[in-house]
Amino acid sequence: MSDTGPDATLIVGLHGVLDRYPWIDRVSAEFDLEEDVFGLAVKRASAYAWSSTALTDEPADNLWDHHDADGDWTQDGRVRQVAWLHSSLPRPVNIPGRKQRARRLPVLPVITVLSDALRRVGTLRLTGTHALVPLHRAGDARIELAEVADWFALADPSGAASLTVTVSALPSAGLAARGAEIREAALERTYGHMTVKALKPAGAPTPGLARPLAGEVQAEGMRPALAFRCEVREWSTDVAAWTTEVFADSVRAVTGLSGLILITVSSEG
Repeated sequence: MSDTGPDATLIVGLHGVLDRYPWIDRVSAEFDLEEDVFGLAVKRASAYAWSSTALTDEPADNLWDHHDADGDWTQDGRVRQVAWLHSSLPRPVNIPGRKQRARRLPVLPVITVLSDALRRVGTLRLTGTHALVPLHRAGDARIELAEVADWFALADPSGAASLTVTVSALPSAGLAARGAEIREAALERTYGHMTVKALKPAGAPTPGLARPLAGEVQAEGMRPALAFRCEVREWSTDVAAWTTEVFADSVRAVTGLSGLILITVSSEG
């Protein structure tokens, strides 16, 4: 699989503390169920018609193709990488006579599928997310980000949260030199519903994320280039996806960078 060819790697992980329902083992035994992150994610993605594993004569217009998924459901109260999905982004099915616009990265759909899978087996205290995203396959998301901005204003003010966002890339990308421009682009895309303050990137692991992150092989050689403190009106899987997409689109627009970057969003630290 090539990141510069027709397919492109997308890896997303959710981190936090998962408390499994006390009845899970009993029901699994009763109905002979052996559900894991992969099985639940495949079923949920199919239910939303976002990605199908069904073999048909016609090519499926999937938002992504599944490769692998897993998660650490150890019940010890510690922050774990509770779900991750490794996928590739296929080229959209070509429709004769219709001009194809580059798709947005399906960050929210993937995070929704993973969070749905986790909610099926327990309750989750989300502490962070990470996404290894292929910028060369990221369509311009400015219109969609403008349309969705007010969604995140409709939130209980008592749920306001402070997030740490990091962006890692290969040193040759030169992201650190474009930090001020990327911050301004992020502010423009959040329409007053997120504050963004530049931080000095730290070499230490970001609290709220359990290492090693899924995708470390694909991210080999990457280094933290940018870090930001962001104030938002709530903390949720939707906000994590929104924040990820805001920064992915900002980096895309400012730098025109091709290839993979790693974006982490943490509500702790």
